[in-house]
Amino acid sequence: MKTKALLKSFAFCLIAIFSVSANAQISTNELPPSFSSSLFSTRSSDVINLPVPDVAEALHEDSLFADADIPYRVGLPLAVNYNLHNSGHWQVLGDSMRVWRLQLHASGAKAMTVSYDKYWIPEGAKFFIYNADKTFCIGAFTSFNNKGTRENPVDFATGFVAGEDIVLEYYEPVGRETGVISVERVIYVYKNVLAVQSNVTHGVTPGISRSCNVNINCPEGANWQKEKRAVAAIYDGNGALCTGALINNTGNKDYFLSANHCFASGYDAQGINLMNQLIFYWNYESPDCSNTYIYNPPSSAGAKLVANNSHSDFALLELMESVKDVNGYMPYYLGWTRSSVAAANAVGIHHPRGDIKKISIENDAVVSYNSSLNWTDGTTTAKNTHWRVGFDIGTTEGGSSGSPLMNQNHLVIGQLHGGDSGCAPVIEFYGRFDVSWDYGSVATRRLKDWIDPSNTGMMQLEARELIPEIVGTKFICDSSTYYIKNLPANAMVVWEYPTEPNSAPRPQFYTNYPVPNQCTIKNKYYYPYSANLVAKIVYNGNTLLTLSKEVISDTKSYPYATYIQEACTFYGVTHPSISGRVENSTFVHQGCMVRVTFNSDYDKDIYYDSLGGITHKPLFWNYHRPTKTLEFQLPYRSGGLPFAFILDGEGVCKKKRIIFFSYTGNGNAPASAYSLKVLSPSENIKEIRLVTDDVINGRNSLNWNLEVYNVAYGTKVLEVKGLTNLSYMMDTSGWTSGMYVTRIIIGDKILTEKVTVGK
Repeated sequence: MKTKALLKSFAFCLIAIFSVSANAQISTNELPPSFSSSLFSTRSSDVINLPVPDVAEALHEDSLFADADIPYRVGLPLAVNYNLHNSGHWQVLGDSMRVWRLQLHASGAKAMTVSYDKYWIPEGAKFFIYNADKTFCIGAFTSFNNKGTRENPVDFATGFVAGEDIVLEYYEPVGRETGVISVERVIYVYKNVLAVQSNVTHGVTPGISRSCNVNINCPEGANWQKEKRAVAAIYDGNGALCTGALINNTGNKDYFLSANHCFASGYDAQGINLMNQLIFYWNYESPDCSNTYIYNPPSSAGAKLVANNSHSDFALLELMESVKDVNGYMPYYLGWTRSSVAAANAVGIHHPRGDIKKISIENDAVVSYNSSLNWTDGTTTAKNTHWRVGFDIGTTEGGSSGSPLMNQNHLVIGQLHGGDSGCAPVIEFYGRFDVSWDYGSVATRRLKDWIDPSNTGMMQLEARELIPEIVGTKFICDSSTYYIKNLPANAMVVWEYPTEPNSAPRPQFYTNYPVPNQCTIKNKYYYPYSANLVAKIVYNGNTLLTLSKEVISDTKSYPYATYIQEACTFYGVTHPSISGRVENSTFVHQGCMVRVTFNSDYDKDIYYDSLGGITHKPLFWNYHRPTKTLEFQLPYRSGGLPFAFILDGEGVCKKKRIIFFSYTGNGNAPASAYSLKVLSPSENIKEIRLVTDDVINGRNSLNWNLEVYNVAYGTKVLEVKGLTNLSYMMDTSGWTSGMYVTRIIIGDKILTEKVTVGK
């Protein structure tokens, strides 16, 4: 462990002290109008030559502290005083817009960043910063970034812009209040880090950290693709870098865990805690295992230091700008554990020297270090406050400080304080999460009051992610509209719906232009269809994620189902087993168990329907939803009666009535003195005739009732009581063509017969 004394001059230039409210780095991610048209040529008075700092001396100082537990320095601050009135040049364009432009030249700079002591612009105004050859640009910053008022503007910061010539360009609508843009500091960046390596139009080769570092998108990082999204590089706005990560909490706040020593020069949760120009770089990584093309990483800015201590070297920040607003970023909040049991193995994800995201792996158990540790800044940490980790793959370097250490369950157990230099095997030390949890007696020195504000006492909390998903129904009726939930800021959706030229007609697909990121599938003619709706989430021309959702269109016809009726003997009558496809109305025997199976993916609900007040019910019925199986038995004396079940639930465009009739023919009851015949003497007249061998005795005791039911709907269309003749003439004129069932009740006997009406 390094124990050199920290140079005072270096400490002062690492981090400046600010006391006003935080700013936001969120921008509209667009190019200025001057990129597509020559608005005006640069005038000599628009260019300011900045002094060149002593880079050689800075590099010498850096070499003395190459492995120190301090933020990694990449730039040197230059104090300036430029604003819209004392610098640059204004020009009016037409009658609607005026433009201010200032160009800064810093010979030999790899890049520059700009800090502002005052920033406020009116609605409709736009502010850009780009390099002179127009290959790198950030912005537009708008009134959305205002955190103060015109009367009381607050500070602001903009991130890395590559090159030794940068242009500040401000567009303001004519007639609006003049904005306030005041530059107080320019950072001369003398190392190749972060966006310095990127380029909006050309590929670059990053890779400024040790060659033994492993890119997060190499095979070693395959199981850590979610966790990597939580990790960000931190730039302090004054030339220094660290790492940290979003961490989950029961209050669903945007909390970010890093190291205390990254902010030790001037900031404290109990003092100056607003870090106005702290910039977070997200998704800063190579797309694959090699050090290949990377795009300008999205960023946000501003944080409040809510808790910190040097005992376990932790710092907990609350981000002042929601990560939901970060361009092209899918937030992931790491889970954690405050268990004191050492992890069986561990992984660290970090940004060494401000390089693209790397992964380091410890295959063995971590160890609680039982000795004190002496650090470069003169502090000493007590024994058993840090985990000792011996990485087998990868390493850490300056800039990795504050990065999370996760156990075998992918839960945070600490953050990087420091360690030895070199490549694996290498020893590093991480402040223990469980020690940070309840250290001391005040909330500003521990984690638990922020991470678990309700004081639930939980020992661990799993990760939380805001992953995009397709929202919309799986089953399409007339039409269904789909959109993306948790869509990253400024990302677009490319919808794909499979076409099958040789298939039957299918539902129509539409994008909901000009409404972004929505689509609609219309099924006007109820074609049966099943397909996967695909949504590609695209940002800056890169596909962030591909989503898929199965969609099924309903024919609005009766769903396919089969039934099996068991053989049974019921009240002395033996019924055979029958089976088949369920029709609109299906006839089964009373008393026998019937099992109906629905052969589809519909997530059904089944309930019994009383058919408009008819009170008869099955002897038994049950719907087993997991297997989509309906079981029932029809009761004694139910011949000719309809029993209806309602099919509802997802995938059912319109509630469907499933009707079963107990129909057993004239042998419904044993030893009946009568049988039933239905005759058709004319087109609309049906004769219901009782037949008996003893006509005289039959007539003397005859008293019967007639009921007629429509088979298709299960509705009663006719009821006649107290009939005494052997015959009844039934007029069916006006009835709907189709099948009907007659039900004759003679004492305790039931006779049934089918009747066809019309063609």
